[in-house]
Amino acid sequence: MARQWGPSLRAAEKAGCVVSASRAGQPAAGSWSCSGVIVSRGPDLVLCHGGILTPFLRAGSAALTAAGAAFLRGDSCGDDLRLHVQWGPAAASPAGGAERGRAGLCTPQCSAPQLGWKARECLGLTLLCAAAPLLRAARAALGRPGPGAPGLAALLPPEVGAPWGLPLRAPGPPWAAAAVLVECGAVWGSGVAVAPRLVVTCRHVAPREAARVLVRATPPKSAMIWGHVVFATQETSPYDIAVVSLEEDLQGIPLPVPTEHFHEGEAVSVVGFGVFGQACGPSVTSGILSAVVRVDDTPVMLQTTCAVHGGSSGGPLFSTCTGDLLGIVASNTRDNNTGATYPHLNFSVPVTVLQPALQRYRQTGDLGGLRELDGAVEPVKVVWRLQRPLTKAPRSKL
Repeated sequence: MARQWGPSLRAAEKAGCVVSASRAGQPAAGSWSCSGVIVSRGPDLVLCHGGILTPFLRAGSAALTAAGAAFLRGDSCGDDLRLHVQWGPAAASPAGGAERGRAGLCTPQCSAPQLGWKARECLGLTLLCAAAPLLRAARAALGRPGPGAPGLAALLPPEVGAPWGLPLRAPGPPWAAAAVLVECGAVWGSGVAVAPRLVVTCRHVAPREAARVLVRATPPKSAMIWGHVVFATQETSPYDIAVVSLEEDLQGIPLPVPTEHFHEGEAVSVVGFGVFGQACGPSVTSGILSAVVRVDDTPVMLQTTCAVHGGSSGGPLFSTCTGDLLGIVASNTRDNNTGATYPHLNFSVPVTVLQPALQRYRQTGDLGGLRELDGAVEPVKVVWRLQRPLTKAPRSKL
């Protein structure tokens, strides 16, 4: 399951650069800059974001959105444009190399926007276009300008295959396939398969017992299976849990192994259908297990730094090293004053709270163990309120 990141990082250091655009005689402080990728060194070819050249276009930014604009020639920019490329271990340091060149601006229909906030939820995500359409656009642009230019297109790397010839040992961790998409009416979220016909999710994803639920499994064994909610905790319960029984088996999905121990500081991963999950499939976010909250020496809450967004609720929390199931994601953090949500501070129900009751249900069909989740003691409820009531009024400092 391990990936060879060391060689990848070294290759990225050699290929990465900083591209700056400015006008002749303009101070460096007034230049536009972005990161770029060196795709050839003989002669030098660099791919970067075309947005830094927008202020220098003779026809203005409208040229980028004109009908049929697949590429713009280098002379589309003013004669006073100066491009500066820096590279090296630290591109901005004097030790890095520097080159100047002329622009050829491709305008493929794709983008790499950074998403900071969405509906008052801090996302911190960047959407990247695949390299293949960028390379196809660059190849087309290099093939048109003039005699001899088509030879430059042959210098671009291939559009398919593993970059830099670095094979990955596995396409992804096998335990990630245990995550499923759960749809209950207009509500959707994540879940985890704990048995061939049993899925655990959150109560606020599947809130009503006997409700019909559609479960979508992920590749390589994509499937859509109907089920119904056999148990959902009450609103007064601190544990936000629901259990779904499926009408058919989930074939070919590795069932996770529940952990018996938690180690604060260990690397963990959350698999969920957050933000764009319905359209793009599940995502894996990583972090650490920052806290194991206990009541009477029994873990009742897990706190992690994995990014958890809307739609991730009910998804599994795994140990990155062992692949063991640690818990079920229940909540991230919301600022009640501003309404802002912070995904890197989130909380999960430990699997040790659920495992005995789930095992009892699988073996006997008895929901008694799960019903006990509704009778959690007051200290557990206090923990899951994420705040402690004041025992007495604070003294005034005036």
